[in-house]
Amino acid sequence: MSSLDDTCATADLDGKNAQAISPKSPTPQSNKHRGNDMSDAKPIRRIAVIGTGVIGASWTALFLAKGLQVVATDKAPNAEAALRKFVETAWPSLQRLGLTPAASQSNLKFTAALARAVAGVDLVQENGPEQIYFKQKLYGELDDLLPPDVIIASSSSGLTMSEIQLDARTHPERCVIAHPFNPPHLMPLVEIVGGAKTSEATIRRAMEFYTSIGQRTVRLNKEMPSQAAAAS
Repeated sequence: MSSLDDTCATADLDGKNAQAISPKSPTPQSNKHRGNDMSDAKPIRRIAVIGTGVIGASWTALFLAKGLQVVATDKAPNAEAALRKFVETAWPSLQRLGLTPAASQSNLKFTAALARAVAGVDLVQENGPEQIYFKQKLYGELDDLLPPDVIIASSSSGLTMSEIQLDARTHPERCVIAHPFNPPHLMPLVEIVGGAKTSEATIRRAMEFYTSIGQRTVRLNKEMPSQAAAAS
């Protein structure tokens, strides 16, 4: 596992020097898919959080603290109760850090149905098990369910987006890794890295979004089996 200093050798803090991509890296391709113009996409206000374990719950708390609408989904028993308890427990720390005027725990909705969770959202934050076949199947389903301008961001630290996006056959260009330092509601640093078919526009829009909610973004210019500063 590399240190943050090691990360900087292959990364761009806050997107600076973003064109310095390793020649061995999968280069994000231009968006060739009709109907997907990330530059004209609407503001990100409604988030679907898929998987509400520790990282998914922490993302949920952060999004709520920033005044966003969150629809969470997880099929685990008692997942909703556990998520709401996590958010309630995290809220005093978020208050000390500073809530936005629109911040509210009441902006959280929960459903066990994936299709309901992603209906009408602007971004998906995926936090599913680190199993490649699970993620590939999930991304295929999401690709069918979502409009083409909705970013699908994975918190994965152990899999590459080039692998994950293989089953997103219609719009793989909107899939990106957004791996947080753990827990993201307290650690304002997120690594951004695309896959072989991720568009530059998706990477740019993802970085703008996470920056807008107070995260410092680190763009990795090379995919690795484990992200440079994977959370322990």
